[in-house]
Amino acid sequence: MAGWNAEDYHRSSSEQQRWAREMIARLRLSGGESVLDIGCGDGKVTAEIARQLPGGFALGIDNSEEMIRFARRSFPPESCPNLAFERADASALAYDRRFDPVVSFACLHWMKDHRPVLAGIARSLKPDGRFLLQFGGKGNAAQMVEVVHRAIAAPEWRSFFEGMAFP
Repeated sequence: MAGWNAEDYHRSSSEQQRWAREMIARLRLSGGESVLDIGCGDGKVTAEIARQLPGGFALGIDNSEEMIRFARRSFPPESCPNLAFERADASALAYDRRFDPVVSFACLHWMKDHRPVLAGIARSLKPDGRFLLQFGGKGNAAQMVEVVHRAIAAPEWRSFFEGMAFP
């Protein structure tokens, strides 16, 4: 798992938030759903979802304890009673038929094996539930990936990436 700095992510993740907003609009939420957001990061997208659920609930999960602490500080229960955050591994979801939609934005491309994630999502969904997953795929960020690979190969940066695997 990559180590994330929640403050840095919060300051630099506006593009991910924009992508998520486009996808959230496709959900056509009625306001009473229970929503699971996998890889919630700093919590701002999950909080946007919760604001659309006056009679529902949003749960954001992330594998990073730092991100979960940041999200809880940023969106406390007193100001967002229908919103919660938990540290959880997307490969080991332990929810049983609890959510109407399950969503994930710009997160799952970091995982090497999607099979346990998809099985956990299937278990987590209510019988008529649905899921909406948005993540990077081969070719959709080709120019950026090329720049990253050149930076990684450069002698002055190489040591920072030793042992890091890019899924």
